[in-house]
Amino acid sequence: MKNKDNKGANAAYPGIKQQIHYFETTPLPGCPHCQSADTASVQAGIIPRTAFIASSTPRLKLIPNGPLPGSYFCNACERYFN
Repeated sequence: MKNKDNKGANAAYPGIKQQIHYFETTPLPGCPHCQSADTASVQAGIIPRTAFIASSTPRLKLIPNGPLPGSYFCNACERYFN
């Protein structure tokens, strides 16, 4: 997890640890551009709970508004893909 300051997170956002675990363990496709396995699911909308999850795992790429530029994002080459 990227964000190590998770104290009180579960109190503020019930079930947050389970959601972070979900993103950490869900299989994601590799990047079709560079073949990296370091990819993330893309989500739109900034609310405190989602922002906390995105700051806690590199497997979630958060963008402020839609439409989504792709379903997935490659952390290595920084490109979106479907």
